[in-house]
Amino acid sequence: MDTLYFDLPQIRVQCSDRTIEKTLLHIHQFWKYLIKTAPPYTKNELFYLPHSYVVPGGVFQQLFYWDSYFMILGLKISKLHSLARGIVENFLYEIKTFGIIPNSSELAHLSRSQPPFLTSMIQEVWEGDLEWLRYAYEWAKVEYENVWMDANTHFHQEIGLNRYYDRLESLLKVKGESYLYFSDTYFSERFWQERVEAESGWDYTGRFYRQCGNVIPVDLNSLLYKYETDFSYLSKILHLENEVVFWKNRASKRKKLMDQYLWNQELGMYLDYNFVTKQQYRYFSLATFYPLWASVASPQQAAKIRKHISLFLCAGGMVTSTVPSGFQWDYPNGWAPLQWIVIQGLKNYGYLEESLQIAKRWIRLCTHVFLKHGKLYEKYNVVDFNIQAVGRYPLQEGFGWTNGIYEKIAVDILGCIVQ
Repeated sequence: MDTLYFDLPQIRVQCSDRTIEKTLLHIHQFWKYLIKTAPPYTKNELFYLPHSYVVPGGVFQQLFYWDSYFMILGLKISKLHSLARGIVENFLYEIKTFGIIPNSSELAHLSRSQPPFLTSMIQEVWEGDLEWLRYAYEWAKVEYENVWMDANTHFHQEIGLNRYYDRLESLLKVKGESYLYFSDTYFSERFWQERVEAESGWDYTGRFYRQCGNVIPVDLNSLLYKYETDFSYLSKILHLENEVVFWKNRASKRKKLMDQYLWNQELGMYLDYNFVTKQQYRYFSLATFYPLWASVASPQQAAKIRKHISLFLCAGGMVTSTVPSGFQWDYPNGWAPLQWIVIQGLKNYGYLEESLQIAKRWIRLCTHVFLKHGKLYEKYNVVDFNIQAVGRYPLQEGFGWTNGIYEKIAVDILGCIVQ
């Protein structure tokens, strides 16, 4: 894998706050250090990809699935349109080649995926080419049906909703026998549950009680609801009228089941559901805002969720959960992708003042840290307004999704102009 050094598009930035301008210009120039090209064959555990891509930074030097959506939002503002489209085409290539968009472009990650954002990415990079859109649409449907709706892995037939899963054991079997260097204890329940949790992107959190594979998560089902509404919208553009109705019905069915299993009327929140214990987890996290981002919540449900903003709102933005579990996807940490899910979700339902307040707090924290350290980071301590975040590894610099969301918030929410 090689870093590509090339001249970035020239941009002009105009903000009411000069420190935000300075940070935006830094981010624009920093993209060149995160742009990579894959080896022409499997090398150092990385497999071939046909197009250049962007990595998160630090120790993370692979193409990651859900990270890429949030980076694409920034790449578009930096006018790196062909690069953004190439990233999506890499994901379509992965579906064709492996039957899955893996966690990352590392061989060890082929047994699991990550939170599915493909249809959102397709819409971000589509530029009016109907032939390309049809191609992308058809392969996105393959991912949806063959990965997420597979009843042997991700789809719970009895409930009708989805879970995360890891296929490691099945991939390591040849003619029904495991490779010799993997003992039976290697595939312990705990080990498998940890790998499933890694597919959720929240690795790790107290939210799943170390039983992610037994959980119907709010965020995953919100993302798949958005797939279904996106498919309906895209099929209309492609004049596939029968498919428009089909996908609308799929989305409507999912919404009803989410209301049945994931909505808690008493608390006015969406909660994860354990299908083994047949109970909801009363664990308060930003996952409850995903149905707003995906527009699955009713206006009445959104109004109830809005009342819980104060549970999570801190000096530097929204804290991931209310529980100091010691895991990095919990209190006191804040993560760029979740800030955007909340900000855009509230905006979808007309809660513009609340959306703006959260945006300002997050940008203020990121800008303050950048001016102090000259860098942007993977995650932040939003409670204490610093980078003393909880983590299972050293704090990583870079950082792809922080950069992308900073640009997106600065332009779309705070009104900065990039030309």
